[in-house]
Amino acid sequence: MNKNYQQLFREIVSILRRDYAGKELMGDRFAPRYYTQAIGQAWNDDQLDDLLFLQYVSQMLACIGDRNLAFSLRAGDGYFPHSPGFFTRRYGPDLYVTAVTSEPSVSVGDKITAINGGSPAKHKALIQKDFFRGSVPEREDWNGLLKMADTVSVSRPDGSSFDLSLAHHPLAPPELLPVCAEAAPGVVYLRPGAFEEGGNTAGFIKTNEPLLAASRALILDLRNGRGLSEDEILPILPWLCRENTPLSQLFDAELIINNTRLNCILRAAGLQGIPEAREYLQELAEKADTGFRAERCEPEGISPGMAPKTVVVLTDTWCRDAAETLALAARRAGARLIGRPTLGTTNTCIPVSYALDDRFVLSWPVALSKAAYTGHSSIGQGIAPDEYISWCPAELTDDILLKRALIYIDEN
Repeated sequence: MNKNYQQLFREIVSILRRDYAGKELMGDRFAPRYYTQAIGQAWNDDQLDDLLFLQYVSQMLACIGDRNLAFSLRAGDGYFPHSPGFFTRRYGPDLYVTAVTSEPSVSVGDKITAINGGSPAKHKALIQKDFFRGSVPEREDWNGLLKMADTVSVSRPDGSSFDLSLAHHPLAPPELLPVCAEAAPGVVYLRPGAFEEGGNTAGFIKTNEPLLAASRALILDLRNGRGLSEDEILPILPWLCRENTPLSQLFDAELIINNTRLNCILRAAGLQGIPEAREYLQELAEKADTGFRAERCEPEGISPGMAPKTVVVLTDTWCRDAAETLALAARRAGARLIGRPTLGTTNTCIPVSYALDDRFVLSWPVALSKAAYTGHSSIGQGIAPDEYISWCPAELTDDILLKRALIYIDEN
């Protein structure tokens, strides 16, 4: 049975304060009173529906800054997760189209100069809370606002302009095909693609092993890296390590788990009836309501050392999840990171999902890294590169980071 919006909102706030692993890190970024008032006003104005409620709660979560927090509306009854069909990045007063997935009217390099008749700067000023998920322009995420917009004004590089009525396109990330090629004599450029479950990173690396083995330097491009499968990053590790390296030196070996009763129930939910999981389920039952507890997750094994003399990793805001874990492992193996800070998804993990009713699902991580638990969180900040180069629209036609990596390799 459906719950009313007031009940739903109270339950969401309760979960964030009790079950969310990052509850002590939220600080004044968590402002439920503001959204309680906004939702109440929308109800009084007879404007509150499922979509508007979804938008308000999503904005509240965005302000917290943890990309592993999510609130979703079940697909069906005419609703499906959507996007404007393109992705943007802010530079100066405008948004620049950086990737197109579905909308045929725009191209990479076009500028969005107005949204519903107002400039991006005007929208930024009017929105009281930071639901763009970042205060630095190159880290702002405008997709949420564009999803709610009706029209945008588009300016092309040739000076022409037009107004576009936005459509609801299926939500999909930009295509990220794997690439392995020589960027210069003896320098291999490697972009592994997305680290999806059931991917084939191992096969891709094996196919290109002769090229990698003959290289004097490697450039690993993780700028748009994504995907949740950490198993898929393992075949790349040997080409980052110059000597045989225990995996425990490359990955964090300790997590801090918030063992509330609900978290333990949700972690156990998919394992019921599996004989091999019986002991683990018993452990979860015993941990329920024991609060935050350290849990060792010591990675086993050794990564062979096969890396060339110089390894450079290209990072950017959209490097997340397993790719961000790989970027951190590369740094620990001695690689140089060039670009922008990563998204900031490594401090919380082990996500669980809870159906609040037959419409809405809330997802949150139940574990913190030891660094975050001890006050060194990178949520909203990401992994800082060794050499920071701010984003500019010129990168849409000229690979500035790749050129800088080649210069670094020649100098070293």
